[in-house]
Amino acid sequence: MLSIAVALWVAQVPADHPPVKPGQTAPSAEELLKRLEGAGDLKGKEKSFEIASSLGKLYYAHGRYTDAVVFLEQAVSKAEPARALYLSKKKAAGAKPVPTAAAAGCAPAAEETMEGQLAKATAQKDPAAAAACARAALHPLIDVETTLGAAKFLANDAAGAIAVYDRALLLFDSNPEARYGRGAAILDSKGDDVAALKLAKADFDRFLADYPTSPRAKQAKAFLSRVDAAIAAGGVSKVKVVVKEKKADPHAAMRGGDGQPPQLTQEMIDSVRNVERTPEMAQGFAKLVEDAEEHLAKGRFQDALDNYKRVVPFEPDNARARAGIAWAMVKLNKQPMADNVWRVASERPEAIDALADGVKAKGDGDQAKEIWKRLADTVPTYAGKLQGKL
Repeated sequence: MLSIAVALWVAQVPADHPPVKPGQTAPSAEELLKRLEGAGDLKGKEKSFEIASSLGKLYYAHGRYTDAVVFLEQAVSKAEPARALYLSKKKAAGAKPVPTAAAAGCAPAAEETMEGQLAKATAQKDPAAAAACARAALHPLIDVETTLGAAKFLANDAAGAIAVYDRALLLFDSNPEARYGRGAAILDSKGDDVAALKLAKADFDRFLADYPTSPRAKQAKAFLSRVDAAIAAGGVSKVKVVVKEKKADPHAAMRGGDGQPPQLTQEMIDSVRNVERTPEMAQGFAKLVEDAEEHLAKGRFQDALDNYKRVVPFEPDNARARAGIAWAMVKLNKQPMADNVWRVASERPEAIDALADGVKAKGDGDQAKEIWKRLADTVPTYAGKLQGKL
């Protein structure tokens, strides 16, 4: 929401902060975070659900998981009245179906806050309609709770992560991220608890049944295979592994290989959109993208990602850069973010196609074919345009 971005912008940059001058380097994610923290005691300040969740996601994206937990838990607390209302009204509605928010006359507006949506729900006299409005208010909580579960897991609190996923699934039992995350956390932390492993198996089975075409279906199948083997043997520690391939890592469900999710959040992107643009800056960003593709062609994927991270906050609509970020994250195996970012980037398949052309032009035809192959698998309708390239 624009209101959230504005609030974060005010918190990050003083009103008299000078614009970036020609030739200056674009601020890194670390610098943006320092500006935000310069606003004072962020954790102790009263804040809305939207601000708390935005801060939590920002810290999570920067790999600051313990800090992320604080803000995300504040957001969850702010959502408690809506959760309680939804559960009570759903129970009161009994067998009566809960309609859509639009049918109940309370579809959220673009700038709608959870507090405003909750007021609409409270005003409803019919329990089913009230439940519909409260459910709509809680939709942002789905992402917040699954991110909180991941943050706890990555902060070495697997039990806390599982508890968060349990609570999330009590609210929306079809939540795929919660099922995937809970299964991975159980596999990692309760590998010798057969009863817990059966729950993990049920989670992966449900995830694959509901989302068979998910970009993470292959990873879920790998986890499921390990769970089945562990259940049969009586625990993970009793499984005899004679496999030469790299084992599926449950931690990969929620972080990249270096533990530092690299992508910038939408709030961070929004926060710099008002910086003064100059021709020199545009040329600098174009050079960063060009150099990033050189890094990709030479196998320097982290260097490429670092370049793209300096461009996207200032040019959020740069499809070529977003395609490069997606591919760099895929090559760095930064899951599940890599799959999510790739899925978004594939909405502009021509940009991914152009990225592959650029990588090939810089000397790595094999990698270009990898990109085209993944693009064809992801966007079958575009595959016809890749004839002669695969």
